[in-house]
Order: sequence, then C-alpha cells, then structure tokens
Amino acid sequence: MPSVVVAEILRGRCDFALKADSNKLPSAYKLLIQTHKILSKFKIILFDEKCLLVMERLKSKYKSKKRHADMLIAATAISGHHVLVTRNKKHFEDLLPKNQIENWIDEKPNK
Repeated sequence: MPSVVVAEILRGRCDFALKADSNKLPSAYKLLIQTHKILSKFKIILFDEKCLLVMERLKSKYKSKKRHADMLIAATAISGHHVLVTRNKKHFEDLLPKNQIENWIDEKPNK
C-alpha cells in the first residue's frame, strides 16, 4: 500500500476523531486505533526520492489538472513498477500505462 494512501486514510480518521460530537468521541477514537491496527498488516511502499523524480515529471506534464494525491500514488506505482489496484481507474488512466491499473471489484484481474 502506498504511504500516500496510508496518510489519506489516517487523515480522514484523525479529522473524524478530532471533530466528533461528544457522543461519538469514544467510537471515533476506537475506529482510529482499529484503522491503525489494520494498516499495520500491510506492506507500506514509501514515497521516496525515486517517486519524487517521477512526481516532478508528472507535475510538469499535467500542471494542476490532477489531484495531488492521485499524482503521488501514480508516481509511487511508476517508480516501483507496481500495479495500482483501484476502483477509480479514470483518475489514473492518463497517468499510468493500462497494464499498471486494475480494478478487482468490477473487473476480472489481469493475468
């Protein structure tokens, strides 16, 4: 799992916990800890200097047309020659070659 995705997931859980109404605080923090435990089971792919070089190329090519996080994720996939598994293939179709994008929910996996 790209470290960028981990950051997005944890940001969402942290925001929810920090902004929760009093009656939802205990469950919000329970969800935060549960999410942390689940994420710890994945191999995390670090956004490193190699990813940064790819990201800079993508930024110069696409300017502000793409979401920043999508470009970070695409750069991680490109630099590590990983297949990106996503249900939002349209977000990445112009960033990644077709053989690097799969949707395992709605389509059969490529073999």
